[in-house]
Amino acid sequence: MTLPAVLGGPGLRRGSLPLPFKHQLMRASAVEELDSPPSSPEVSSTGGASPAGGRGPYKVMLLGEAGVGKTTLAAIFGGMKGTAHHEEEHAEDSYERKFYVDEEEVTLILYDIWDQGDAGGWMQESCMQTGDAFLVVFSVTDRRSFTRVPPTLLRLRAESPRTDPPIILVGNKSDLARSREVSREEGRSLAVMMNCKHIETSAALHHNTQELFEGVVRQIRLRRHRREGDGFGEGAGGRRESITKKAKRFLSSLVPRNGRFFKQRSKSCNDLSVL
Repeated sequence: MTLPAVLGGPGLRRGSLPLPFKHQLMRASAVEELDSPPSSPEVSSTGGASPAGGRGPYKVMLLGEAGVGKTTLAAIFGGMKGTAHHEEEHAEDSYERKFYVDEEEVTLILYDIWDQGDAGGWMQESCMQTGDAFLVVFSVTDRRSFTRVPPTLLRLRAESPRTDPPIILVGNKSDLARSREVSREEGRSLAVMMNCKHIETSAALHHNTQELFEGVVRQIRLRRHRREGDGFGEGAGGRRESITKKAKRFLSSLVPRNGRFFKQRSKSCNDLSVL
């Protein structure tokens, strides 16, 4: 069963940013939704308690170089069907969906606006500041897009207000075996080194796309439960970690304690149902 059938019906359009006018829009109007803080797991968007069994909305950002398949992945999430040309022509900037993962309803908003901002500009900064989770996409047929992943991840770790945001490294276009330039092992090794998750997808064939979107929900929940268990909050009542401390903590986590540690992380980095 494909993801659109599971999620049921087309997605809702939220905060669309027409590309031809991207440099003419004021920041306040262009990222009206993004200017709000990351979603709190205990409080709904209206300020009250989340309804029983419901969570979110959570803002998930698609990051990565142009041409790696972010727009097609977003269109699949939004329930669109047709050729790649059709999807690009009528693509939206974001899609909102309600669906069930592990018998719990969740509301997810997937943003595909990374390419609309200049490198290092306010649009990309807003993505990093307001995202609840991040899908960093590269093409397994384009090594250059893979080499750009580490700088993006390091920047994300530094700029995100969350101390440990859910990040999934997505190797797309896995169906193009003859054109592959990045092996599965390379993607997995980078995910282990950068302390994030890894999955390979084929947006053209809808391969592993449902697993990806359900997996990012599970990663959000796992970190929420860990914060609740540690008594740590990142909202108004929590103390935000400084960028310097965050960088030191993250860099220390990149050094494997021993070979066994690395092997364990390598086995778990593809499992989106565990931390």
